[in-house]
Amino acid sequence: MSTVHAGQSVILTEEQMKHYGEQGYIIFEELFSNEEMDRVRGLIDAFDEESERELREKERNGDFISTAGKINFTANLNFRHPRLQRFSADQRFVDITTAILGPDTKLYWDQSVYKRPEADRDFPWHQDNGYAPTSPVHYLTCWLALEDTTIENGCIWVKPGSHRQGFVKHVKTDIGWVCYFGEDPGIPVELKKGSMVAFHSLLFHRSTPNLSKTTTRKGYVLQYSVDGSFNPDTNQVYRNGPLIARGGVSAYTGFVPQEYC
Repeated sequence: MSTVHAGQSVILTEEQMKHYGEQGYIIFEELFSNEEMDRVRGLIDAFDEESERELREKERNGDFISTAGKINFTANLNFRHPRLQRFSADQRFVDITTAILGPDTKLYWDQSVYKRPEADRDFPWHQDNGYAPTSPVHYLTCWLALEDTTIENGCIWVKPGSHRQGFVKHVKTDIGWVCYFGEDPGIPVELKKGSMVAFHSLLFHRSTPNLSKTTTRKGYVLQYSVDGSFNPDTNQVYRNGPLIARGGVSAYTGFVPQEYC
């Protein structure tokens, strides 16, 4: 299910909402222009380079899910540059999140994911909820292509309808938490620069190796929850990003984080 969008607002159709409910995702073609992506990517590239250097300085050249020269996750970008925080509150995100989650939404988490050329590493099947407990359990992951993402350079794959199974126990492995070890390959989600797939936080998804020789697969992941979402293990409210919408309209006025949790 995909739709071409132009301009600064998005109206989700009944068909899109039905597809999200049944299949767990919606593809938004050309949601952002190439020029918008160039500006965003230019900022994120610098932060990725910095964290890549830090990875290389570590004893094992990596951490749990990032590996130097292969795949790198750089988190909390909205706190690192005001233009990225403002971007996370763009009207298009307001429209999409309020249509799916309800009238009061906030940025739950954001990170870049760069998979480098000839990276032979999979990122295994998981649900985003497998990395942190959240109440309410449902939040929305927006995977935005900063450059074209293809099967060759390691685009994400989804298992349609898997979100309807609810939360599935995950097993920790050397390359990440895993919720599915079956043989169903799922379906690839190739995205042109500026296009985005929005999916349910319980949807099984993965990415495959980057087999290209020259292209870094660059994605910006922005996740949105209802306002007031919290960690049920600690009862702490998540404060990883700004309030996006209140009463169905934009509520962003600038944001100063009080705590990370």
